Amino acid sequence: MDENIVYSAEQAREIGKVYLFNSDGDPQKKEFGLKLLFRAQRQKDPEATYIISRLLLDGIITASVENQTEYALTQMCASANSGCIQARAFLNVYCKRQYEKNHMFNRLKRNGALVDFEGKPIKINRQGVLTPIDALLEYKNGQNILTLSVNVAFSYFNEMENTEQFEAAVRKGLLRWQGEYEVFGGQKVIVKVNITNKPNLFDNLYIIPVTDEYGNAIQKMSSIISTKEKSKRFSDIIKKKRSFALSGFKWSVKSRKFIFMQSDDGKFNNYYEIEHVAKHEFGHALGLGDLYASKADSLDGVSLGTYSELDSYAISDKYYNLVMCDHYGPISNNDIEMVILAFSKNKIQLYQRSKIKDKISSALGRGN
Repeated sequence: MDENIVYSAEQAREIGKVYLFNSDGDPQKKEFGLKLLFRAQRQKDPEATYIISRLLLDGIITASVENQTEYALTQMCASANSGCIQARAFLNVYCKRQYEKNHMFNRLKRNGALVDFEGKPIKINRQGVLTPIDALLEYKNGQNILTLSVNVAFSYFNEMENTEQFEAAVRKGLLRWQGEYEVFGGQKVIVKVNITNKPNLFDNLYIIPVTDEYGNAIQKMSSIISTKEKSKRFSDIIKKKRSFALSGFKWSVKSRKFIFMQSDDGKFNNYYEIEHVAKHEFGHALGLGDLYASKADSLDGVSLGTYSELDSYAISDKYYNLVMCDHYGPISNNDIEMVILAFSKNKIQLYQRSKIKDKISSALGRGN
């Protein structure tokens, strides 16, 4: 157990795990294992960071910080965002349990066709060739079913390898919105997502991978046809390799819908990342705004404690383990509630105010 040996992050993590979890009660082995894991964590190893976070949350070790739980969750989130699948799975389970704990006594179980908070029936029948994403809400066999149908059209402006895998990852991201949710005070709704790939002329959700060459073209075009402020915003988005969604001048059920996908290395071969980015951007296409803070987009973020229905997913102030804040995050009951309002009212649903949009979704502040 020589502490002077120089290890890579991966070596320190793997050897540390052996000593920590196979110590047979030997305190020296445990201590040596922990030291190696901390060393790997300092080298930003995602799995080592996950292990240390779990040990902190389970009370096995302590840290000299004011709030150990918040610190551990922040570290867990850093691990998840660095690619650790275990950390992401832990965060999703942790937040789900927190949500169930905080809301299980507040739900009013209701049967029958879906109604809003005022008890008014909700009707959605947005279909047709001028509606890029069709939405139909039905009450059948004692179940509320929201069916979202979308024809996905992939547009490539440059040659790209592995297009089949890229497209499969995007579709998986869109399909993640499927599931059973509880909305408007405990009413169950089943969400189905139907994806087609037909040669439609207008009725499409366009998915466009942005290569470096195409990104440069977007910047040049925006500088010609946009205001100085919008041109700078597009330039920042392209330079930072951020994916983004567009829905015309403003979102409506009939506005044209585009998702522009970007990749840090331009290769578009991190399919796990592509899947979850597509999941987030599809949220915009479904009529939801962003939950995170972004100075470039004039968004201040939503402070912890603002809306009780979001607090269970909070990792720290203004940071939530939710799809519209962190693309790896889960889709919540509240997200689906907002999608239902977007299509029933034909209006974008916002978590926070910006310079040009100032009406917060009526789904917020009502609890679930």
